[in-house]
Amino acid sequence: MQKILLAAILLFTIYSCENDNDSPKNKEEKIILKTNVIDAEYSKKTDQLVFISSNPSQVNIFNSNTETFQKISLAYAPTCISISQDGNTAVVGHDGHITHVNLKNPSIIQTYNISCSALDIVLGKNRWAYVFPEKDQWTYIKSVNMNLEYNYEMPISIYNQLHAGAKGRLDPSGNYIYMQSPLSRGQVQRLTIKNGDIDDRYESNFEEENYTIPSIWFSENGDRLFTRERSVLKTSELNSLDGVYNGRIPSENNYKIDWLDHSSLKGKLYVIFSSGDQWDLIKSNSIYVFNDADLSYVNKLELEKYFNQTGRNNVETFDAMPYFAFSNSTGKNLFVITKALDSDLVNEWAIQKININ
Repeated sequence: MQKILLAAILLFTIYSCENDNDSPKNKEEKIILKTNVIDAEYSKKTDQLVFISSNPSQVNIFNSNTETFQKISLAYAPTCISISQDGNTAVVGHDGHITHVNLKNPSIIQTYNISCSALDIVLGKNRWAYVFPEKDQWTYIKSVNMNLEYNYEMPISIYNQLHAGAKGRLDPSGNYIYMQSPLSRGQVQRLTIKNGDIDDRYESNFEEENYTIPSIWFSENGDRLFTRERSVLKTSELNSLDGVYNGRIPSENNYKIDWLDHSSLKGKLYVIFSSGDQWDLIKSNSIYVFNDADLSYVNKLELEKYFNQTGRNNVETFDAMPYFAFSNSTGKNLFVITKALDSDLVNEWAIQKININ
């Protein structure tokens, strides 16, 4: 009887050890990607997360409701992407080209030649695209009328001059692009695109105190603008009321904002912080949550680590570094694109889904 009992204990121990490797703590719930991620945007109209990759070169369309993927292969390596306001199309920037794509029926609509390498791109109304060049000291935004078969890149004018490295973002009304240049004092500028080509520029009275990496985000309705330096500005079509300082998102360690998303239904701001500069950028490994009304801190959302099985009972873990965070149309889920920190994993990128109470 004693021998039978000892045998049973031994079998139970072996079974338990084998199953330790399959315990929940080692099972990854994130969606592992088989591509890299260069740039990403989210449409709350269609609940699709759209990102571009260079390995392979393609547009990747993730339906956040069904958690399924579609893709569009690209002829050139992509550098940036912008989704239309209705979520049905997008435009992708390349070196010397832009590609207009259909996201509803995944396919390429048309590819256009441009006279620069695209650092950033904005898709406006009525098939107009606005390209921010990567190179040259003083250069010009390239306004591209994709309704034309030829001569679609509009002539330069005094209104769209900028310093290379500037980036822009379409405000939710679709009438303006707000941009910021990488200069010693990062002034916020507003470009009017109501009629297609850039026809005016208003420079707000607001400037950052120090050099900043150009970055701008909006509240969902566009009444507020957020900068990398954590500044909050009120926006308005009236020049005298536009770019008015409206507060600052708190940070104990004087971190910069690396990404920001707003959920009006939840009344929350989801922030990825970073420290250092663009050559030695260190991102936070959590998502920080703030109330949108008074900018008060709420809590942190922890990210799932990456796991690598190195042996029968050995598992390596790697922190997840967040790059993009998007709340869905209901505000109930947050989708975070992450990369394994300092790992040699074959697939380092993933999408993490966080349920929001």
